[in-house]
Amino acid sequence: MKNYKITLFSIALLLVGCKADEPQSTQQQAGTLSFTTSVQQFEGEPATRTNLKGDAFEAGDKIKLKIVCPFSPNTEYGESTYSGSFDGFWLLKWNSQWEVLTSTETEKYDINGDYSPSNAPDLFERYLAQPTPYVFTAQTWTEEQIFMAGKSHPSRVEQYSNVFHANQSKAANYKASDVMWAQTIQQTGSYNVHLSFKHVMSALMINVEGIATTDNALLTVEGMPDIDQAEVIVGDYYAGASKVNVANDYYDYSYRAKSSCEVGDNGKVLGIAVINDATQKVSCKGFKDIAQSATYTAYRVPGTNTFRLIVPPCSLDTNATIWLRTGDKLDQRYCLSLSQTDFAAGTLYTLNMKIN
Repeated sequence: MKNYKITLFSIALLLVGCKADEPQSTQQQAGTLSFTTSVQQFEGEPATRTNLKGDAFEAGDKIKLKIVCPFSPNTEYGESTYSGSFDGFWLLKWNSQWEVLTSTETEKYDINGDYSPSNAPDLFERYLAQPTPYVFTAQTWTEEQIFMAGKSHPSRVEQYSNVFHANQSKAANYKASDVMWAQTIQQTGSYNVHLSFKHVMSALMINVEGIATTDNALLTVEGMPDIDQAEVIVGDYYAGASKVNVANDYYDYSYRAKSSCEVGDNGKVLGIAVINDATQKVSCKGFKDIAQSATYTAYRVPGTNTFRLIVPPCSLDTNATIWLRTGDKLDQRYCLSLSQTDFAAGTLYTLNMKIN
C-alpha cells in the first residue's frame, strides 16, 4: 500500500493506492460460446465500477466486442457480423449474464442501419474453432451515434460510442464516463472466453469533513481537459488487423482508424475521437493537445459528504481548482487549488477535505 499526503491551506488531501483481489467471475453460457467476465478494481478503492459501488455490472450495461484473427489472411468466423452491425461489432448487454442486445431495449438502437430498431447479431450462434489465434477486445459503450458520410456517395454510418460527461452530477453520467476495457488472446478459436475488465480512466473521491453539506450541494473542478460529449479512444494494437471496418474510398470513420496503436499503448486511453468533415476521416486527438478549460461537476453519493468524479488519465499544465457550494441557496462556498496534476489510468485518488 502506498500513501501520499498533500496539504492545501486548511484542507488535507490524502491519496491512497492499493490493489485488492479481483472480484469473483460471473459466467454466461449460450449456444456454442461461453463467456466469463470479471472487473479489476481501481487502485485505491476496495470496489470498482459498473454499479455505483462498483463491484459488478448492472442490468442494462452494454459492451461492444471486436474479434480479430491477426495472423490469418482469411475472414474467420466471428470477425464479421455480415452487415448485421457496423464495423463488425458484437453488441451485448448485462442481465445477470451477457445476452445479445435486442430491439426491445428502452433505447431503440438501429444496429443494422435499416432505419428501425433491430436486434444485434447473435454471437452465440457462431462456432469459433478455427486453428488460428483469436483476439477478443471488449469495451463498455453508452450511445449510438448516427450520421451521413461521403460527400459524393452519401451513406449512413453508425458508431457504438462511450461518451464522456463533464457534468457527472447524475449517476448515469458518472457511470457512462467510467470506461471499462478488456482483451483476451486465445491460441485458437474457443467456446470458453474470459474477459477481465479494467478501468482506463482515472477517478477522484472527495470526502468533505468539518461541515454538513446540504442536499443540493455541488462540487466542481475547474481547469480540466475540455472533452465533454466526446468519445474516449482506447488503443488496440490489433485494430490494424481488423478485416471489417466502416471505411472506403470516400470516407473512413473506422475502428481501425481510431484505435490502432503501437504495442506499448495497447489498452491505454489515447485521447478523443475527432471527426473531420473536410477530409471525411476520423482521428484521435491526445489530451496534451486539448484545452484545459473545462469545468467538471462531481456526483454526490446520496446521503453522504462524499463526491465522486471520473477524469481522463492526463497531466495538467496548471493546478485545477475545486469549488464546493452548499447551503440552501448555495451561498456557502469553499475554494482550493488542487496540487494533484498527474492522473494515472485505473487509479482512484481519495481527497479528505477538512474544512476549519
